[in-house]
Amino acid sequence: MNKVILLMTASVSTRGMRGGCFSNEERESMYVATLAYYIEHILKKDQYRQIVFAENSGWNIENLKAKLPIFDKNKIEFVSLNPDEFDISKGKGFNEMLMINKALEISEFLKKSSYFFKVTGRYPIYNLNYFLKKADKILGYQGFDMYCDIKDHRLYDWFMPGWSGHSFECRLFGVKKTFYQIEIAPLYSSCNDYNGSFIEDVMFAFVKACKGNIKLRFKREAYLGGVEGSDNTALSFSKNQDSWKGNMKRMIGNFIRIFLPFFYF
Repeated sequence: MNKVILLMTASVSTRGMRGGCFSNEERESMYVATLAYYIEHILKKDQYRQIVFAENSGWNIENLKAKLPIFDKNKIEFVSLNPDEFDISKGKGFNEMLMINKALEISEFLKKSSYFFKVTGRYPIYNLNYFLKKADKILGYQGFDMYCDIKDHRLYDWFMPGWSGHSFECRLFGVKKTFYQIEIAPLYSSCNDYNGSFIEDVMFAFVKACKGNIKLRFKREAYLGGVEGSDNTALSFSKNQDSWKGNMKRMIGNFIRIFLPFFYF
């Protein structure tokens, strides 16, 4: 059964990257907790699902694996990438996209799959099974090139100058592997957090201009756990993503997605 591979990107150590949050030990514990959650709630519930855990900071992966609950070694592949091939002077987006590119070259799981679903590795997505099953259908059976989510509205343009109402949700998206390699992989060189070329903007511009067969909107909000690494000034922002404020935002977002599907808020 050709199911979407789950690709988790990870940088346990920030290696001094400007804007990086939390200590190395704190970050490792977050990745361990997220992987442990997916082992229990995804791998044990779906015998065909596999995970690729790609790490690019040179962290001791064996030490991380030793802290995980017992898992089927045929269902998780750990890919350690050479940190010297990454450029922390260009920020998170550049390195995350480059990490995906290199994981596609190295991972045995990904070489055998036609699709993958990329997620951030540092905190769990509690309703990830919903998105994976949708990706299986949308990419595998319906033939879409990409299954992703964008924000695209003018409310912030009108009432809150400086806030972006036009961005790509880069924490989770599904894509056909060949489409990614041909169309998206080269975009990493356009990303540079420190000159304002954020991955969210680069990818938004791409999907809006692309002629590919792209599903641009999730029908549900992602239920994110953990602690956000950035400090955002947006009214809806919550550092603790599973807080009362975060849950209210998700509930309102789900209402909009169900009853106002044309409003990409």
